[in-house]
Amino acid sequence: MIRLVFIAFAIALMGAYTLREKKVEKKELTSKNTINSDLLEIDFCGEALPVSELRIARRYQNMIRNYDNPTFRKLMTRTEKRMRIIEPILKKYGVPADFKYIPVIESAMSDEVKSHRGAGGYWQFMPSTARSLGLVVNEKTDERKHLVKSTHAAAKYLRRLHRQLGSWTLVAAAYNAGPQHIQNKMTAQNKDDYFKLRLNPETNKYLYKLVAVKEWFSNPERSREWGSGVIVEHLAKIDLDQKNAVKAATKVLNKPARDS
Repeated sequence: MIRLVFIAFAIALMGAYTLREKKVEKKELTSKNTINSDLLEIDFCGEALPVSELRIARRYQNMIRNYDNPTFRKLMTRTEKRMRIIEPILKKYGVPADFKYIPVIESAMSDEVKSHRGAGGYWQFMPSTARSLGLVVNEKTDERKHLVKSTHAAAKYLRRLHRQLGSWTLVAAAYNAGPQHIQNKMTAQNKDDYFKLRLNPETNKYLYKLVAVKEWFSNPERSREWGSGVIVEHLAKIDLDQKNAVKAATKVLNKPARDS
């Protein structure tokens, strides 16, 4: 009987603690003196990033910091005009504007960049992929270097990937690793969520790169806040408090019952 009372007390304690934590979290996140909840409302193509999860928040913070440098700020200034050319083309094909940042991370918005594997142009297409999308790539002509034509090709490709995968975050992963590779990973792991898939390091970082670049372009103030480390510190404290609450409740549950 006494053990049952302890169990009931522990369950009530966990519930009360969780409720209290949620109330405190909401208060702190909306406080002007700590962290505003708007700082957690980060998305890619309308799909929310679960940055309230500590592991996701840390990855995102690292990438935000990676682009916080003078070289990238100069790149931002140089690419604005070309961004205005790319966005309406993507819109024509029903592709979200967030994908306009792919040429920034792939080629630094330069038509001269060429990878060791042979990918080239603004969107870093392999020759075979470029040709399959209607671009001319031969010894005399390389339309991967033509911003408008290559962007039309990229928009077609991105739309095709979305029909296959059904999620824009997975489309971003597939742009980096290839659609078949992502499909195989989804099947093997029985998951269809980018943030839960185990991927190679490069693909694992790819979406965070896109979002970090997007945020520096569109919301530099929020990016600076993330780069400061305050948000992750706050989330780490919440995570630790929740783990301690679970440990305390588990200890109560496992405590041997006294003889009555």
